Amino acid sequence: MLGIVPTTYRGDDRTPSPGEVDRWSRLGVAGLGSGVQNAVLLLSQVIVGVSDLDAASERLRCAGFAVRDGGRHPELGTANRVVPLGAQYLELLGVVDPTLAVNNEFGRSLIKHIEGGERIVRWSLRTFDIESVAAELGLAVEHRSRLRPDGVRLTWRAAGLGLSLVDGWLPFFMQWDDPSDYPGTMSVAHTNGATGVAWLELTPGDPAQLERWLHRAHVSLRLVDGVPGVHAMGIRTRHGEYEIRP
Repeated sequence: MLGIVPTTYRGDDRTPSPGEVDRWSRLGVAGLGSGVQNAVLLLSQVIVGVSDLDAASERLRCAGFAVRDGGRHPELGTANRVVPLGAQYLELLGVVDPTLAVNNEFGRSLIKHIEGGERIVRWSLRTFDIESVAAELGLAVEHRSRLRPDGVRLTWRAAGLGLSLVDGWLPFFMQWDDPSDYPGTMSVAHTNGATGVAWLELTPGDPAQLERWLHRAHVSLRLVDGVPGVHAMGIRTRHGEYEIRP
């Protein structure tokens, strides 16, 4: 039995300062000191699957969050909205073309997960050395992209996404090809003063596997009993923590 176990995973013996996270986000691998680029995995995104992107976006705006249109995932039949939070971001993910979505693993997974309503479908860790992380865990690296509303194509590499599509409690890994494209650092003004993700609450289907995935990570988790999955998250605001528990 897990009960409720607050756990902070640290990839080394200290938590990175906000200044370090910002500097890493702006500089990318070339600007990192020796050892740091290979040792640190940072919480990157939390993805909430929704049936209506407009309605979900409006609810967050009413709660004081700035929501940006992230664009579409080419050939997948999905689109997203983004809530930038600095070092992390919240992503709302929805199906916009069911015909396309049912013909790929990414779209089918989302359709299945939101059959019973909105839910946190998965989460990711950001790395500056995805090849090393993937090799260590026996994962393949794949190239991903989406098209912003202004026509700019954003590209990144991912590892472990296929596993995360099935078991959302297990994070996947991302590295942005151009660090300046990182959605968390988009310029926005949240009227509620939101500054970042405070915690994630989840039940791992395999605690030992989760431990292996996170041994180089900086992330605060609340591990609880229950059905495996990600159940809730907290976002820091000037009014206290805003909880999302679909």
